[in-house]
Amino acid sequence: MSSNFKQGRSPNYPPSLKIAVARDYLSSSLGYGGIAKKYGIRSLSTIRFFVKWYKKKYPDGVVIQKEEDDPKQKGTPLVKELQQANLKITGLEMLIEMAEKELGIDIIKKFGAKQSKK
Repeated sequence: MSSNFKQGRSPNYPPSLKIAVARDYLSSSLGYGGIAKKYGIRSLSTIRFFVKWYKKKYPDGVVIQKEEDDPKQKGTPLVKELQQANLKITGLEMLIEMAEKELGIDIIKKFGAKQSKK
């Protein structure tokens, strides 16, 4: 995803990815391996770290986004639109997960699964 790979250094992942990965792990039936494959993260220990980091940083599971993170773009219409889009995507993903659990079917295509040839 959006990681910076440099020789001899660990990749640097943005907090938004850490939050998404941890939430996905905590709310789905996927294990560390499934989450790593889904997000293209090479190491299972990275997923474990993200989950521990998330639980420590957000013990109640509530993420409060601070506007002071990037003062240059504070309050611009494009940033607000992006935040709204991200919020909508998160809500829709949660809705799909709940529907999958309630209906007992897979709604989202699982990559890597091969269909039988007839």
